[in-house]
Amino acid sequence: MGVLRLEGQPITIDDVVTVADGASIELTPDVVGTIARARRVVESVQKSGSAVYGLNTHLGAGRDTRVSADEITAFQNQVIDNHRGSIGDPLAPREVRALIFARVVGFSLGGSGVRPELADAYARLLDGGPLPEVYATGSVGASDLALLAEVAARVRQGLPFAAGEALAAISANSYSIGVGALAVAELRALVSEADAVAALSLETLGATGSGGSLSPFGDRVHARRRSSGQREAARSLRARVSGGLLEDAEHAASVQDPLSFRTVPQVHGAVRDATALAASVIEDELNAPGDNPLVVTQGDGAMLSNGNFEPLRLVLSIESLRVALAHLAGISERRIAVLSGLATPLRRSGDNAVPGLSWYAAAASLAEVRHLANPVSASGTTLSQVEDQASFAPLAVRLLQRQIRLCRQIFAVEALHAAELVRSLDTPPRLGRGTRRLAVELVERIGRLDTARDLVIDAVKAVASAGERDTIDQ
Repeated sequence: MGVLRLEGQPITIDDVVTVADGASIELTPDVVGTIARARRVVESVQKSGSAVYGLNTHLGAGRDTRVSADEITAFQNQVIDNHRGSIGDPLAPREVRALIFARVVGFSLGGSGVRPELADAYARLLDGGPLPEVYATGSVGASDLALLAEVAARVRQGLPFAAGEALAAISANSYSIGVGALAVAELRALVSEADAVAALSLETLGATGSGGSLSPFGDRVHARRRSSGQREAARSLRARVSGGLLEDAEHAASVQDPLSFRTVPQVHGAVRDATALAASVIEDELNAPGDNPLVVTQGDGAMLSNGNFEPLRLVLSIESLRVALAHLAGISERRIAVLSGLATPLRRSGDNAVPGLSWYAAAASLAEVRHLANPVSASGTTLSQVEDQASFAPLAVRLLQRQIRLCRQIFAVEALHAAELVRSLDTPPRLGRGTRRLAVELVERIGRLDTARDLVIDAVKAVASAGERDTIDQ
């Protein structure tokens, strides 16, 4: 997968995906210099004897209790061991890599004050060897302490932690940022998949003589709307149906299609806009230090108490995405209802290749998607007299990941209904350049698999590949 060099450049969501998929990372001399300058500040403050949280004081409620010089090394291990409280299922390897990468990026900014050799030890975890096992549940979103403590426990096997480094290693939202970046990358793919399915459904509506108007997708309709996502969604659908029956001048479309077809640009566009906002926020968090205390090298240097680890802006963008996905899933389920009604008189006896009750499965999945849209950031609880605010960012991210999986199932059911209608028509319709291959792939699957579950799983793959292809197949 190659090597990603950290040179002080802005890090993007695509960079997170690259490392999650197997790339290793290299700290360039300029970045090593930044880390070393910050470490010299830490060492200077330590020599001064000034009380600094986590450097020479205990944590939490013990913040005003000093750690003696001869206890500093043992204190690092105490901090790591005391925070290894995560439980639940292990994270997937891609997620662990994203988490580690996010923390190394944080080190590279100089706000942590760790030694260059510690930053390098974290980077070497991504060189292809066994990853630390990190468990999903344990962070309330005021730094992902428990999850990062598992990584620190692995690193200390080869390198003892120096003063202040244990807290620096765990004081970051690396799970929420790293895995949140992976979720946003998935969303970018998901909305393209949604476009492909909606385009096929619109053509199917037109092929049955029940509608299929392209009027709602014309440039003039969207010209004065400020949503770039809405304009992009309209262009995407027009490109996918290009060359198909809906462009025929003699095609008799309904005066007005159901809202679930007519408002695709607005709904899909809103998801695009929300995704773009979340991506911007995540990249802001990725490229700015969230350490407490924060090491600053300007002037004489200092270590400053702060609250930059509070990721509420990130959480609110993720919460907005989950609400948007509830609408994206809902509009798909409504199109399934329309297609199911159109298919009923066309079904031949013994030829129900797509089970009619798969619509019910989509409706059940939609109910779960809508439930997962409920906010979690307002569920904060007081953990102590000091840690008295929590954003629950990791939970917000995990719920988003679950929604994405459910949406793909719903889109697959919609695509299967559209393909079955196409298959059932006496005269096969001429489909657009961006939908015909998807229809062929789905028709090949219909009737070949034993259960609705297998059919949907296979259809998810077909829909995903349609989303990955260019909007117009050559």
